[in-house]
Amino acid sequence: MLTHIVIIRTRQKDKVDFIRKGLETLKAIEGVKFFSFGAPVPSARPVVDDFFDLALIVAFEDGAAGLKRYAEHPVHVKFVQEYLNPAEAKLLVYDVE
Repeated sequence: MLTHIVIIRTRQKDKVDFIRKGLETLKAIEGVKFFSFGAPVPSARPVVDDFFDLALIVAFEDGAAGLKRYAEHPVHVKFVQEYLNPAEAKLLVYDVE
């Protein structure tokens, strides 16, 4: 299994709900074993990094092949072009096997 984790930040705080709406569209992509997204939980613990706006976690049973299909899927491409790019989102991406 491969887990794809995306940490999203934008300086345009008025665009966070806009990005959240776009994340909802990604649920339509088939071949995903697990899908979840949300906002950080504020924490006073120094080990916790809560300096981001949204995080996305997607898992694929078939590993890198699933991630490739997901990344190339028209719904994902549209999400990047119509939601992330206009919000000038900055991403940290972690792929874990």
